[in-house]
Amino acid sequence: MRNRTRNLTTLVIVIAALLQGCNQQTDSPAKVQADKAQTDRVQADKVDADIAKADADGQKKIIDAQAKLDQVVAQNNKDLVVAQTDAQKDATSNPSAPAPAASAEVVKAHTNAEISVADAQYGVDKAKAEAAGQVAEARCASQVGDANKTCVSSAKASHDSAVAVAKAKNDAAHAAAH
Repeated sequence: MRNRTRNLTTLVIVIAALLQGCNQQTDSPAKVQADKAQTDRVQADKVDADIAKADADGQKKIIDAQAKLDQVVAQNNKDLVVAQTDAQKDATSNPSAPAPAASAEVVKAHTNAEISVADAQYGVDKAKAEAAGQVAEARCASQVGDANKTCVSSAKASHDSAVAVAKAKNDAAHAAAH
């Protein structure tokens, strides 16, 4: 009898387990679709946040580079004024001295100013290219497969092109200054 009770108990447990499995339902298509939509929204929000962060970081780099350019311009203006003032004093005290605008110190200060401003402007242009590149790459993150590869490749090409243009401008300014 005990054996029979034990077998009956085991049978009841097995049947209960089977019925439990039958009662579990798979998610309805609407629930699956709603879950996917929620996941897509979360991913889109993350991409948007990454784009906003890349844009903010880029703007900071541009602002820093512009501030450096402003400092360089201010320092060069100061140096040029000092050189012109010294040349004017020399012209006043020495009649055989060259005109202030033709003074070697004024010409040197002017040349140095052109070169340092060109270098600082290159920094601004490069920061702009990097900022645009970071934002473009963040936008590419929302794409998958070949579309992502194409997007990243295009962003890199645009960045490289913008840096090359900035470098060419800087090189031209250096050549003109000499």
